[in-house]
Amino acid sequence: MKRTIDSFFVKTVRLRPDPEQSTGGSDTEPSTSQVVSSPGLETASSDNEPRAMDSEAEPTEIKKGKIYTFRREWLDQFPWLRYSKADSMMHCTYCKECGKTMAGNTAFVTGCNTFRIETLKKHNASAKHTTCRDKCTAQVPPLPAAFQRQAAANASSDEAGMIIKFNVAYHIAKEELPFTKFKAEIILQRKNGVNVNPTYSNDVACAQFIGVIGDTFKKKTSVEIANCAYMAFLIDGDTDVSTKECVIVYGRILQRGRPVNMLIGHIEVEHAHAQGIYAASKKAFAALGDQCSNWLEKVIALGADGAAVNLGRKGGVIALLQQEAGDHIVPFHCMPHRLELAILSVQRDNPMMAQLYDLLHLIWKTYHFSPKSMRELRVIGADLGVNVLMPSGVKGTRWLPHVSRALETFLKPGQFTAVYYHMDHLAGSSANADIAGRATKASAFFHNIMPFIRATYTIVKKSIEDATFVAFCHFITDVFSGISKFSLLLQRNDIILPQAVCSLEKLLLTTEAMVARPKPDGRLSEFLADMRLQRRQQQEEGDTAIYKFQTITLKGEASKLAGDDVAATKLTKVMDATIKSTVKHLNARFNSLLGNASESDTTKAVKCFNIFNHDSWPENQQDLVDHGADDLGFLLDHFSTVLRRNGVNTELAKEEFVSLKLLIARMFKDKTYLSLWELMLTREPYCSEHKNILHLVHIMLVLPVSAAVCERGFSTQKRIKSDTRASLHSDTVEDLIRISVEGPSLEDFDARESVASWFSQGQRTRRPNYRTWPSEVHVAAMQDGP
Repeated sequence: MKRTIDSFFVKTVRLRPDPEQSTGGSDTEPSTSQVVSSPGLETASSDNEPRAMDSEAEPTEIKKGKIYTFRREWLDQFPWLRYSKADSMMHCTYCKECGKTMAGNTAFVTGCNTFRIETLKKHNASAKHTTCRDKCTAQVPPLPAAFQRQAAANASSDEAGMIIKFNVAYHIAKEELPFTKFKAEIILQRKNGVNVNPTYSNDVACAQFIGVIGDTFKKKTSVEIANCAYMAFLIDGDTDVSTKECVIVYGRILQRGRPVNMLIGHIEVEHAHAQGIYAASKKAFAALGDQCSNWLEKVIALGADGAAVNLGRKGGVIALLQQEAGDHIVPFHCMPHRLELAILSVQRDNPMMAQLYDLLHLIWKTYHFSPKSMRELRVIGADLGVNVLMPSGVKGTRWLPHVSRALETFLKPGQFTAVYYHMDHLAGSSANADIAGRATKASAFFHNIMPFIRATYTIVKKSIEDATFVAFCHFITDVFSGISKFSLLLQRNDIILPQAVCSLEKLLLTTEAMVARPKPDGRLSEFLADMRLQRRQQQEEGDTAIYKFQTITLKGEASKLAGDDVAATKLTKVMDATIKSTVKHLNARFNSLLGNASESDTTKAVKCFNIFNHDSWPENQQDLVDHGADDLGFLLDHFSTVLRRNGVNTELAKEEFVSLKLLIARMFKDKTYLSLWELMLTREPYCSEHKNILHLVHIMLVLPVSAAVCERGFSTQKRIKSDTRASLHSDTVEDLIRISVEGPSLEDFDARESVASWFSQGQRTRRPNYRTWPSEVHVAAMQDGP
């Protein structure tokens, strides 16, 4: 056959790649293209290989280039090789780790796509690759490794030592001790065998440690405020011992379905008017950081005492807040303060109540300012076989339970008699005019027949005991027993609106019932029962009717009080007047919660939240479906701004309210208020199925029913910032209040986070072992030694 130029070439045919092989391969599995020749032709293995001289091809065949791909077996042949399927690149691990500075400008650093065995062999034999390999596979020299181990050991030892000091500093702050106690506590630790180095063992370091701990707690507060959907904040003002006007700010949010109060800040105000207090409140929230910059969008209520500077409708803090954040914000007058004001109004209306207050105050004043009088009272009590207690005061304190304690102490068995005898002794023998005058007045209360009628204490000659007054003391003790329990309930941090309203209604009912009959098992019932028992015993023995209370003979209406019917006595009239006055003033102070007033939208909004009081829901199912529909519509409209901001669908909320009522009435009617709403807000599927209506429940739970937490904060401030610590800065006082009130117990406190934060602060590296280093004198002595 005649040879032509075409006979030197062969036609190559590339088969279609296997779909499974091309799509299912891994990063290191090659997807090869198969190159075969046409029937009767040879297959080309390389572009540069010579073709067989005797091979023949069709004249029409055209040469095509060979396609190279990555092969899996290369990974086993070259351990340093890696392949990325995402970008179809292979690289050298050694050269990539060392970088171009050592490996040079090779494609195996950035990625190589030349998939040929000759390329890999050439790179494997290159000098720069060998250098990079030797560096990466060489063992760490023993000296640097030893230094690394020692540095890690030193860091661990330093951290352990600082944890001890932070724990001591936390103990100082938690127990409200002065910073100067810190050094003594460190010395005590060393004396007990604890290895604590002397660096950072002074009062300045203690203040720094407490500041870091306070900042750690404040960051957690900031996270909670930033993550909450709704919040209320409470404010109160006070003047500290250094005559600085301060405002304390608390935030009320939900945590795992339960309301909690968190300290936001303790700020010194420039001016104690509404603008100054509002500016200080904003400054406290600004100190939490940028993540809490939208706090005004979450506020739904402001809680405070009844001062006009806080709750004044025209120029108070609430007016400024509503102008900036919206009219939906509810002003809430602290309920314990309202209760205190109601009882003060009763005291002004009722003469006998006022006289009883004055008597208890005079008794307290006599023994509080005179150790000699208290010693004589104890001597009389010892003669009578009575353990005499220190009388309690009733004026100048915050809450009502102190009045109940004063009455209980006054009527304690044997205490009443001891006080009477001692007052009678002081009235006749005391050389101190002030003490004698107080004793004369107090003795007049004991001796006067009808002190609630007579205007002065001088007309006490005709009789020396008054049974009506003694019975009234027992009656008031019963009244204040219920009021004190209600006051203690309102002072709890987790008190919520339905719970407060239900307890208030219960208090009104039990108080009104005392007019018809004394409290069962109460102090007045015991007193009247004892009087009737004395009457029966005297009738059986045929003796003259003599009635006594703790060995003191009673006159006046004693015989009537010992009878079976006391309706016609003067005691009944006084009781009736006291009960009516108490109920009237309680209704006046709490009219917004009891539905007796509808002056404003915010007042009506508070009343409408009673629809979530499941104890007052109707029993009939049809009535239950329609219950609270109008009030719900008002609430959805009043809080529409914040509800829309949180993605609430008002129409779905109305539907969910019906199903929520039916669910609770059928399955959870026996649960308490807090446990019920905690369950609904945190457990599936309830929190998902009723997510829209539960936004209103969330708002209800964070309403600031009580501002007692602010009073506790200022009580802590007065203990911390005493006369001997009057120079404490307001920021330091804030940290100390936060640790004392909100910090965990010393056993539960974990100082590691605060220690890590302390090590990361400062302009230079911390040196917790600085004072353990040898000084220049020691070094010189060592050099001069033999």
